[in-house]
Amino acid sequence: MTHDANGGRPGLLSLTALEPQKRHSWRTRDQWFVFASVSAAMLVLTEVLSPSADEHFRRFLGSADPLFVVAAMAVLGGSCLAVLRLIGRLEILKGPTTLRGMGFSAVAATLLASAIIVADFIVRYPEDINVPVPEALLFYPVIGFVAEIFFHVLPMAVLSLAGQLLCGRMSTQRMLWIAMALAAVTEPTFQVTFMADPFSWAAVYTWFHVFVIACLQLYVFRRFDFISMYSFRLFYYAYWHIIWGVIRIQVLF
Repeated sequence: MTHDANGGRPGLLSLTALEPQKRHSWRTRDQWFVFASVSAAMLVLTEVLSPSADEHFRRFLGSADPLFVVAAMAVLGGSCLAVLRLIGRLEILKGPTTLRGMGFSAVAATLLASAIIVADFIVRYPEDINVPVPEALLFYPVIGFVAEIFFHVLPMAVLSLAGQLLCGRMSTQRMLWIAMALAAVTEPTFQVTFMADPFSWAAVYTWFHVFVIACLQLYVFRRFDFISMYSFRLFYYAYWHIIWGVIRIQVLF
């Protein structure tokens, strides 16, 4: 076992970082098989949705081809997850603890979805905020996958790698927590930027609400695995965008 010159912390390419992959190569292969399967499923769903859902994709992706974006996120996500597994031991699928992670995600998503539903009665979000059923059943797993890679996995990988290279004396644990805090800001800021009035009370609430979600999701990623984090978003989307998305049209408009 080798150590770096900065007090014993494993270096980026040290044998210490490679040993878990060597000892548990079967587990590593299983994790990548799961990620490849999820990516392939998202590509299939995207193809099934096209062209009927192209208008919904344009709201999030602009003029970019949805199939190309999903494929690019799969490749980019795989690369970033490889970096995070090497630097911070963040896993795609841990196995026995994944069910606990999904259970935590289900409870947290239920509480946060309840909060935003109550807020909807007060701030009254736009009528067309949700994709209608049945397209929503396929659309939200796809756009959720893209969001997880773009807003969470990518920033975490970039920030962690930058910290590894530029702040060699910083502990890995501290570096990961800092990366998580910075990554958590990206999605709420992105969402609020595209609201009609980004400085309204509704926007302020939305920013903090999405920020809390992002912090909890990244905690789930750090504590459990990527699949648990992704399931958090799926649970939340099921409540907010699909179930409440149908009910709110009848209740609020």
